[in-house]
Amino acid sequence: MDLGGRRVIPGLNDAHIHAMRGGLSWTRTVHWEDVRSLAEGLALIREDARRRGPGEWVSVVGGWHSRQLAEGRAPTRAELDEAAPDNPVYVQELYDRGVVNSAGLAACGWSDESPDPARGALLRDDGGRLTGELRGVGAFAVPLGLALAGHEGQGEQGILAMNAVLARHGLTGVVDAGGLLVTPRDYDPLYAVWRRGELDVRTRLFISAWTRGGEVDDIDRLTALVQAGSGDGMLRIAGVGEIPHLGCHDMEGLDPFEMTEAAHRELVEIVRLCAERGWRMSIHAVLNDTLGGVLDAWEEVERETGLVAGRGFSIVHADEATRENLERIARLGAGILVQSRLVLKGADYVEAWGAEATASAPPIGDMRDLGIIIGAGTDATRANWFSPWSAIWWLVTGGTVDGSGVRDERHRMSRLEAIAAYTRDAAWFTGEQAHRGRLLPGYDADACVPTADPLDCADDELRGILSDLTIMAGRITHDSGALSRVGADER
Repeated sequence: MDLGGRRVIPGLNDAHIHAMRGGLSWTRTVHWEDVRSLAEGLALIREDARRRGPGEWVSVVGGWHSRQLAEGRAPTRAELDEAAPDNPVYVQELYDRGVVNSAGLAACGWSDESPDPARGALLRDDGGRLTGELRGVGAFAVPLGLALAGHEGQGEQGILAMNAVLARHGLTGVVDAGGLLVTPRDYDPLYAVWRRGELDVRTRLFISAWTRGGEVDDIDRLTALVQAGSGDGMLRIAGVGEIPHLGCHDMEGLDPFEMTEAAHRELVEIVRLCAERGWRMSIHAVLNDTLGGVLDAWEEVERETGLVAGRGFSIVHADEATRENLERIARLGAGILVQSRLVLKGADYVEAWGAEATASAPPIGDMRDLGIIIGAGTDATRANWFSPWSAIWWLVTGGTVDGSGVRDERHRMSRLEAIAAYTRDAAWFTGEQAHRGRLLPGYDADACVPTADPLDCADDELRGILSDLTIMAGRITHDSGALSRVGADER
């Protein structure tokens, strides 16, 4: 294949993304990742309402932050009313806040007299009237459940549409992280697409516990009924995670969190199940104390069984990890998955943790010194932008959308290291480093031709890169036509 002298790299593999959940609603939602003003965002809502017709939900479910907008704020209830007066509208800003318009409040059954939902809040003005703004996952769940309910086949359509977008960015693989209360039946549309041979992105699944208070039983049933590594080269179960126990999940690490003794004892039981049945584990831990509790559980089971160290276990985030805990990770032969969430949230971490601590979040330089394998991802589609190139830009520059919370140079990567974290090293986390992530004979035929040379372009160009040609398993999954035009010009 003549690429006209262009740079070709292995196909990118987002090692931590909530792609399955995002795909299920991809065609049901409006996407604000590339929006840079409220006027632009509201125009998209207005157009989606027109396309769907009166009474249909219009929603934006994460993947954006007010800091990326010229106005520096979220839309108001009144602005959403003006944009789509005949439709219920829900706009969620990452996991920070949601805004519902008047029709949306009515559809949710909320009035000025309504109490706050469990694990959530309905914000009110000084007169006690609902502003339309929501806080907390318990509040978000109500409009989400209504807005994302769709007709049969919608989830399959969404997965196909999302995968086409991912391929346009050079992605040939994703490692799906499950998510809060994602249930086994939620995977049905993904498996339907796989059975038809229509998956265009290799998908690896970490399965989370789905029953609050019943996590041990969830993981016991999962690991008893399903063989570790089940699947094929396109769709495969990789392990348990990122939430093996909901009581051990410290969310974004911006609020105080303490793992209870009861939750920790159940985590040990879950780790034991995974170790004895040959399942990998990948577990979320932003705060250092949470990380310490996870490592306590891993080390306890390692002392009992010898089945944890060197078995491909991994920590997700580790943003606040101390050198001591990183040394424990290294001794267990575990890896760390880092994500570019601070691109949008840097200022929040500066406020919560201070500038000095944020400048070493995550402590990539210490991980590198200790020889820990680092995989890279986005944590999209709700908690961040899904672009792999914005994540690579963050790994290389430490930059954020507003310049707040920039990471210290010692904890940045070279461009080659960042691309390796998205290719060669990402494959380690699913045990595929011997045949994925490199351009060598015998490796999977996954590659992309970026629109700019990522080893030579300016820093600011990195985050805007797309793919002119993406090849997965030897077949083209995206073609911008640019290379064809180059060939025609040469002729």
